[in-house]
Amino acid sequence: MDIVLVALTGLLLGALLNLIIIRLPREQGFGGWTRCTRCGQPLAWWQVLPLIGWLTQGGRARCCGQRLDALYPLVDLITAATLVLLYLQHHLSISMLYGAAVAAVLIVTGAIDWQHRLIYTLPTLGATFAAVLVAFAIPHHSLLNALAGMVVAGVLFVIFYLLARVLFPAYRAPFGLGDVYLGMFIGAALGLTNLPGALLYGMLLAGAFSAILVILRRFGKRDTPQYISYGTFLCIGALMYLLIWGLAGARSLL
Repeated sequence: MDIVLVALTGLLLGALLNLIIIRLPREQGFGGWTRCTRCGQPLAWWQVLPLIGWLTQGGRARCCGQRLDALYPLVDLITAATLVLLYLQHHLSISMLYGAAVAAVLIVTGAIDWQHRLIYTLPTLGATFAAVLVAFAIPHHSLLNALAGMVVAGVLFVIFYLLARVLFPAYRAPFGLGDVYLGMFIGAALGLTNLPGALLYGMLLAGAFSAILVILRRFGKRDTPQYISYGTFLCIGALMYLLIWGLAGARSLL
């Protein structure tokens, strides 16, 4: 019964995260009733239910018949699964609550970057400083670990940003300042001790996806995107690392 309640809570949290994912890039307020992302019509109550609303409509908006983005039920499922895994690892504790907060930032940031190739400065930096402020109270974390992770990730990602500007002077750089801020958040939230592993997961995922795109272009698929949403893969990698190892990290096996 506890797992069921946690999963339902995760679905409700996923619905809240989807609300942020939908409205923040469109510069809308968070008040008012939810509207269709395709035609703007107000939705019926059952349409806004997490996961069920999307499935009931068959992936198409009942009001206008247009296809709904599969990202939204995926966010519901990932959020519910994340909360269940965190609960199984930590039960109801400060470690679980902290992990859920970190995961929420990663899910929202990754989803928005996937859809819009955009990472917001103020929310990301705000989450970074919040992670630093509470780090002293989190098991297997510390203020020094958070500050060191933030600084090291910031320096490393600034180098990546400058290299991208040099290597792609005539195009929109595939690595932007938003990725720098995201790297700083990951460093602060997971700490310097976990930063290498978390970044490795994200980079491996980004490399594998890029290889798939190269293969598709080689076989003549002309609409294949030239760049990837790198921040999305950093978020997925950091979330995977958090759920597999936690803040104790892989060193806990030694």
